[in-house]
Amino acid sequence: MADKFLDLLGGSPDGKGSNGKAKDAPPSTTSSANKSPPSPDLSTRLSWVAKAILRSFSAIPETPYSTAGNTVDATATTGILEDLQKMGFKDVETLLEFLHTAVHGVQDDSKLLLERIVDLLSKLPPSSREGAALESGFIHQLWNSLQHPVLTTLDDKFKYREADGSNNNPYMPQLGAAGTPYARTTPPMTYQRPDAPEPSLLFDTLMRRGDGFQEHPNRISSVLFYMATLITHDIFQSDGKRSGINLTSSYLDLAPLYGRNKEEQLAVRALEAGRLKPDSFSSKRVHGFPPGVGVLIIMFNRFHNYVVTQLAAINEGGRFKKEPTAQELKGKDAATQEALRAAALAKYDEDLFQTGRLVTCGLYVNIILRDYVRTILNVNRSDTAWALDPRIKDGQNIFSKPTPEATGNQVSVEFNFLYRWHSAISVRDQEWTNDAFKEILGTDDPEAMKFEEFLGKLHSFEAALDDDPVKRQFHKIKRKEDGSLPDDDLVKVWFESVEDVAGSFGANRVPPVLKHVEILGIIQARQWNVATLNEFREFFGLTRHRTFEDINPDPEVATKLRNLYDSPDSVELYPGLVIEKAKPPIDPGSGLCVNFTTSRAILSDAVALVRGDRFYTVDYTPKHLTNWGFNEASYDAKVNNSHVIYKLVFRAFPNHFRRDSIYAHFPFTVPSENAKFLAKIHKDHLYSWDRPSPVGDLILVRSYDTVKKVLGNQKDYTVVWGDAIRFLTEKDGHAPGATFCLAGDKRANAESRNLVLDALYGPEAWESEVSRFYSKMVPVLLKKYSYTWETASEVEKKKPGTHAREVDIVRDVINLANTRLCAALFNLPIKIEENPWGVLTEQELYLAATAIFSSIFFDSDIAKSSQVRNVAKELAGQLERLVIVAAHAVDKVGIVTDAVESVRGYWRGEGFPAIAGYGHELIRHLLEKDKSVEECVRGTILPFISSNVPNQSALLAQCLDFYLEEENKHHLEELYRLAHENTDEADLKITKYMLEGSRIRGTVAVYRDVQTATSLPDSVPAIPNPSDPTHVNPLTPPSQTQFHLPLRKGDRLLLSLASASRDPTIFPEPDKVKLDRPISSYIHFGSGPHKCAGMELSIVAQTALFKQIVGLKNLRRAEGDRGHMKSMPARKWKGQVKGKREREAEEGAWSGLRVYMLADQSGYWPVPTTMKVEWDE
Repeated sequence: MADKFLDLLGGSPDGKGSNGKAKDAPPSTTSSANKSPPSPDLSTRLSWVAKAILRSFSAIPETPYSTAGNTVDATATTGILEDLQKMGFKDVETLLEFLHTAVHGVQDDSKLLLERIVDLLSKLPPSSREGAALESGFIHQLWNSLQHPVLTTLDDKFKYREADGSNNNPYMPQLGAAGTPYARTTPPMTYQRPDAPEPSLLFDTLMRRGDGFQEHPNRISSVLFYMATLITHDIFQSDGKRSGINLTSSYLDLAPLYGRNKEEQLAVRALEAGRLKPDSFSSKRVHGFPPGVGVLIIMFNRFHNYVVTQLAAINEGGRFKKEPTAQELKGKDAATQEALRAAALAKYDEDLFQTGRLVTCGLYVNIILRDYVRTILNVNRSDTAWALDPRIKDGQNIFSKPTPEATGNQVSVEFNFLYRWHSAISVRDQEWTNDAFKEILGTDDPEAMKFEEFLGKLHSFEAALDDDPVKRQFHKIKRKEDGSLPDDDLVKVWFESVEDVAGSFGANRVPPVLKHVEILGIIQARQWNVATLNEFREFFGLTRHRTFEDINPDPEVATKLRNLYDSPDSVELYPGLVIEKAKPPIDPGSGLCVNFTTSRAILSDAVALVRGDRFYTVDYTPKHLTNWGFNEASYDAKVNNSHVIYKLVFRAFPNHFRRDSIYAHFPFTVPSENAKFLAKIHKDHLYSWDRPSPVGDLILVRSYDTVKKVLGNQKDYTVVWGDAIRFLTEKDGHAPGATFCLAGDKRANAESRNLVLDALYGPEAWESEVSRFYSKMVPVLLKKYSYTWETASEVEKKKPGTHAREVDIVRDVINLANTRLCAALFNLPIKIEENPWGVLTEQELYLAATAIFSSIFFDSDIAKSSQVRNVAKELAGQLERLVIVAAHAVDKVGIVTDAVESVRGYWRGEGFPAIAGYGHELIRHLLEKDKSVEECVRGTILPFISSNVPNQSALLAQCLDFYLEEENKHHLEELYRLAHENTDEADLKITKYMLEGSRIRGTVAVYRDVQTATSLPDSVPAIPNPSDPTHVNPLTPPSQTQFHLPLRKGDRLLLSLASASRDPTIFPEPDKVKLDRPISSYIHFGSGPHKCAGMELSIVAQTALFKQIVGLKNLRRAEGDRGHMKSMPARKWKGQVKGKREREAEEGAWSGLRVYMLADQSGYWPVPTTMKVEWDE
């Protein structure tokens, strides 16, 4: 019996004994080397015994041939103790990391957590309860990593917004489309009396505004309510013939501008290059509103037209194709080719229009969230950039799933009544509406008109308007020849609206002239059987109004309600929403001070409208809008705490506003109220408070003699950079930068220039030291930043044994070499491999210098000015602290501190100990003039660095770009030869080549303000070359015809040194490289009292740098767009697409001015940013 029991302990269900053999098998004859594996441990054998015992007590199965439920294993599960026996410490760590990932929703895949989870699951027994839970969680995580269903597709029919709003949700294409019924938010379950109060009686007792006007408690301007009107008519336009049908889409797609369907959209489009017809909009209803509403929509029209002109000019990745390719035309007859060209042009217009619409709507929704909603919540009065933005990426974790997005939207009938904010109409707009209704209705007493007649007159007014939007009269403002409206008239409407205080919410605040409009609303609400006010409140989780005083605590209003309705539960949604008590101002929290129920519901609606829209969520990407378009529509949290409407104002009216105008930055609140809360957060000094006024156009001066004459006359033509330099260098009310040589034309500015000159050119042999610097530094940069491709290039195939290397010659060599020179000059502790204890990297130093440079000398885009200045101010502070380290060392002990000494040691190790001495001399000169270290840095050194590095880098980059052209290959071959001669004569020729290349391809221009009315002679040295789409190779006109420029005091001149450098009277055959031109004739370094103080230093430095670059063997552009600097002619946007005559006149004059693009093409930049070249080792 004992033996049988021992056999049982070592046995198994297959009948084998403890030695692993069948019980009846013969004895083993194998050697010890072939012994069977050790027998199972005691716990395993006991486990089987337990199962056997349990099996013996189980009932006889009713269905003996069924496999389900016949075994203990089918239902028994193991617990955590059994699981832990299978796990090691690493497995426990895996569990903890999995839990961490589940909680936070983010996984560090470098830790191979997924693979470790698989390993852990494979170790646990199939019956593990915890294992099953872990596996379930794992599958849950994998499932939820993807959208179900996917919200966006590659189908082109979902690429753009449809005119009618359909296809927003690809799986429910008609959801929210124009022409579909309103949704219902709240079921009407309360018994409502059939004999409800007369609509006319309700208006007269509870809604009519009396003689007194109660202005808005937060002094919100009428402009906010113009935006509200635009939003309301964007998503609500009821069909008067078909009850319950919404004629517009349920999406914020700017339907009042673009139209509600394809027919209306085509009517407002110019059908040329993606543009809209000038200063027009689709909606006819808007013509019945105060002019400020129409002006706001016209501003979006202008923004759209600005956007499409830039999209076409940038043409990111060649996505906007105007012509069919040669391959597409190959072999086709003339008629087919013509049809293909027409189709390509139509697609070009369509793609530009639709992309421009996406960008414009992007700005629209950002204005809603960042200006409109922030003002509604009173967050605009706090020094915070927070906003209620439904597009937040909330992610998923163990506790929650992401909030659904891109589901589509269907506006509801209840919200149709929620946005009827007639109580807020100002006194001014009430008077305008009175006059307009008298004209439209043909009566002096609109209230006395019968209701049906009133509706008929309104329909007749709308029907009489021309179907072509550009032919409609807009508020008695006469259109110009090109169809646009005069800026002066539109701006006047705008600033008067910004100053106009809106009304407050509550009972008895609606202007009497709107009586019939309100009656229509009450009748519609009853016809559509909407829920009661209390039912609507209950739907949003708000308490029911239990007394009439809860609805409105004003005793008179409560009494009227009590007389009209039996109970608070009987009060209708409309007019209940209008007469309900309003919220008080709460800072932050309540800014709109609207009725209680409305204040809660509109926030839910805002979230639904934005988060449910595919084009504002999953498809709101740089790929859909382009990088530039996405950036143009975006807000900057550091500008106005993320308010962004200033972009719309500046793009619409670039010639009327100062960059800091309060009328552009915060138009939703009247200026006097803005002044109060901006002073409270210490920001009122950042804005100007004058009314907008016209700013004259820049007057372009082109000829060499006239440019030089103006530059030499400080009395009549003064520099314009003082304000920007003062802004950047100001601290605690003191701006030492005001005396910098480029900041003004006074004696102190001249003294600053002399100090710089004495310090720069005082030391002996500075030319050779600078040259040695570049000869050492450029090879270091080339080695660090260049790379070679494993795949041989065409050149390598032709020349076996050679290896092509590639580098971004602008970003990584030219920019950084000049940056390192300045760092050496002023002992700036930059962080590089040779100096790991530095503060700023060389890239950060260059970026700081360029941002400051841009804000001072190229702050010409008013819509970007605030952003550029803010970034420059911040970076200037960082750069200032860096320079002060070196400057204090000179002030305190006359030598550098240990840390800076280490930096100098690096420079000395490279063989140029004299370089750092120049900066010391400059600082000593300034200190001798009783200036503090901070004044030295902010007033001279900082402006010097920021004006030198970017400017000189740009000149050399443009020069190199010229010589890399295929037609200039022979010049590069000669330059390669000269670079390797290493003689003074050869170096002088390289200097001449450098000066010629920067003359021909340079884009330098400077401004001057006219102080005395006069007249200047001028001529046009260069004209556009029709065969050159890049506009970099102009033609020289056959003769120079002089004309005169009449000047008034206050005019601003733009002196094109690029054009002057091509003046054939000074530079014969200006498009050719000629090495016999006098160095003194070159003007692209400036002329007169403000001529570049570092000109001699720059010529030596850039020659040395140029020599190192052209000395590379077989230097050439990298293949494709990477080998080119992305740029385009700089043309000033004047608010609207110009008429044909103006466009032809502008295109007939060549200025030579260009703008460059950032490497990702998300924005413009004043200097080249990237260009890759190759050479052979």
